[in-house]
Amino acid sequence: MSITDILIRSIAGYVFVVPGVLLYFGYLMKTKKQTLIHFVASIVFCYYLVGIFTMVGIHAFKTFSPRIVLVPFVDMISGPVDTVLNVILFIPLGFFLPLLYKKYDRVNRVALTGFLFSISIEIVQMFGMGATDINDLITNTVGTCLGYYIYKVLFKLVRKELFVKFRAKKVNDYIEVLFFALYSLAVMVTIQPFIIHKLFRLG
Repeated sequence: MSITDILIRSIAGYVFVVPGVLLYFGYLMKTKKQTLIHFVASIVFCYYLVGIFTMVGIHAFKTFSPRIVLVPFVDMISGPVDTVLNVILFIPLGFFLPLLYKKYDRVNRVALTGFLFSISIEIVQMFGMGATDINDLITNTVGTCLGYYIYKVLFKLVRKELFVKFRAKKVNDYIEVLFFALYSLAVMVTIQPFIIHKLFRLG
């Protein structure tokens, strides 16, 4: 996909993700006040999630037609550019999680979340959206861990009071992340393909 296609597809999904996120925070603010910084960062985080789904080719479900690659590392050697891009794609996930949520301030939790998020994408791709590749699981998890360590380096360099403002207050961190991910995915496999087809005539 070209940069233009990526922008069109991601924005077409994101404009329908934002209202749901706004309603969520509107409901949340009645009893659990969140900082403005957390709210804005969460909006950015959701656009990132939409961007991931766009980059990996998530669209409307088709027939179940899995193409599974179970041999690790071979594709990494033959296609190093794709390998590097897969790592880079998941670095922001590893950065956002500990930035926005206290419970994710451990590398094992961040790595597990990156792995589960990646394997969820690979499962969805079995429905006519590309190959399910074990190499993607490895590179995506590595990228998530790199993002976490980048966060830790910045955490030591920047005032800790600033980082505290980014974090969710009195919510279930895991549930909020799950909501953002599932809601973004739901939009990308339902509303977004319809908009792309009807308005932009893209396949």
